[in-house]
Amino acid sequence: MTLTPLCILAQKYDCDKFGAKHSYTEFYYNTFAARATTVRKVVEIGVGEGRSLRMWRDFFPNAHIYGMDVAARRVFQEERITVYKGNQHSVHDLRGLVEKVGSDVDLFIDDASHRPPDQAFTCATIMPLLNRGATYV
Repeated sequence: MTLTPLCILAQKYDCDKFGAKHSYTEFYYNTFAARATTVRKVVEIGVGEGRSLRMWRDFFPNAHIYGMDVAARRVFQEERITVYKGNQHSVHDLRGLVEKVGSDVDLFIDDASHRPPDQAFTCATIMPLLNRGATYV
């Protein structure tokens, strides 16, 4: 594994996208490094303690990072980060999220339940609402 700048940010924020459990950051870095300064909107559902949101904020210096989580205690706002309450199983909540953040999302990340049926439901609900060119992970 190569230790990329995104891996270092993941370590800084103790993010689970890097390390023994997962090694997504190398893939994400190779995929998004060339676009780091042009990405303007990132949405991640399933935010946990917000560690990956902070990682994305630092990696994409010109982007606002939006999140959605089912737990009200995980709703927060700080510099270039806004988290909303919502449920991955709700068409209403998913559509509402896109209405709040806009359809011009550059990167949409599903890190919520991790269950394939839920992921398929979320993708089928969200993708038609996003502008062409959005990347969905």
